[in-house]
Amino acid sequence: MAAQQGYFNQYQHADIDELADAIGELLNNPITIEDVDHKLIAYSSHGESTDQARWSTIMGRRVPERVLTRLWKDGVFQQLWTQDDPVHVPAKDEVGLGNRVAIAIRKGNDVLGYIWAQEVNRPFTPEDDEILRQAARVAVPRLLERQGKRRAEEQRRKEFFWELLLGNDTSEAVLKRKQKSLQLDLPSPFVICIIESPEPRLEQFLYPLLQRDKMLWVTDGTQVIILVGVPPAAASEGVTLRQYVEHFLGETAGKLKERFREEQTIGVYGRAYHSLPDVARSYREALQVLQVKHSFPAETGNVRGYSELGIYRFLPQLKRWADAEGYENERLLLLKQYDEENQTNLLQTLETFLDTVGRVNLTAQKLHIHINTLSYRLRRIEEIIEVDLDDANMRTSLYLDLKMAKIGRELGS
Repeated sequence: MAAQQGYFNQYQHADIDELADAIGELLNNPITIEDVDHKLIAYSSHGESTDQARWSTIMGRRVPERVLTRLWKDGVFQQLWTQDDPVHVPAKDEVGLGNRVAIAIRKGNDVLGYIWAQEVNRPFTPEDDEILRQAARVAVPRLLERQGKRRAEEQRRKEFFWELLLGNDTSEAVLKRKQKSLQLDLPSPFVICIIESPEPRLEQFLYPLLQRDKMLWVTDGTQVIILVGVPPAAASEGVTLRQYVEHFLGETAGKLKERFREEQTIGVYGRAYHSLPDVARSYREALQVLQVKHSFPAETGNVRGYSELGIYRFLPQLKRWADAEGYENERLLLLKQYDEENQTNLLQTLETFLDTVGRVNLTAQKLHIHINTLSYRLRRIEEIIEVDLDDANMRTSLYLDLKMAKIGRELGS
């Protein structure tokens, strides 16, 4: 049955259950309406036929996790979040899901929920897509009312998360009472992740991924800050927290690059902890990784976790100590002056040589020079700054001072 334009106007004051039945009658197929968290709001009483996925959704009042996971993996929710038209979903028998068509219920850029129609009594037609478009528009007021209550709860949870991130010497017992009152089921162990991107719609794009794994998150300017643990399904397969976080950040970076064609996204994380007061510590560690990556993008390109920083973990404190002492490496200043006066690049040669742990072939390759040219430059460096580059102590000192010289004002003072 085709719907005339404005057909659903007669249901402006109907409740959500009546609306579900009306959609089901028009499509002659079973309907479910869910909120953005995949909790069941209403379902049609149309017919007796249903598949296992719909039956489990109705009985459990929420879409089963195995179904959600498969739909995420197949990109179904990504389509729903990025287009206004219905999405036709082929059967996925292994999770008990028959042929479906779905549409997002949205207000502007915000997704409020979904309408799902099961193809069981008759095949769907292009006219059915128009029915779903109209139904999604008329469902908006019902879900907005529901969303108002949900957002109030979400705001209280975000305020609690900020309290954990910033740390305020509150005892763990008090924090646990607040957690319980908010009905927050936080993972243990956990890490704090930060995803930073110049893309202004970052949180909107990440929202489906965050909702998929029920993560606690807040935004701060260009950053999305997330408390991450291993979901039960991944944990049952033996996935470690580090493996899951690395996969999550890699997946996020890939999707952002694919969607926005930009490579300026940075994803980092602190160490793993179990207690609520340690959320602030993991957050501080993630911030330090982010700051170091800004100062050393080439050297830390593959680094995401605090535990992987190596010597870069010490550089901020060393820089503050050196600045307080008024210390400058006179040998490096001399080499810099020589470069400026003679239009050479011996300082770069030295840093590359130290970066490669003294491997001359690799150093020459990175500098695009012949190995004989490199040998000459290294001898000149030793002569100018009166140093033996075979001296491990001196090499370490030069290396640290070269790196500290790169640290910007945000780390150094």
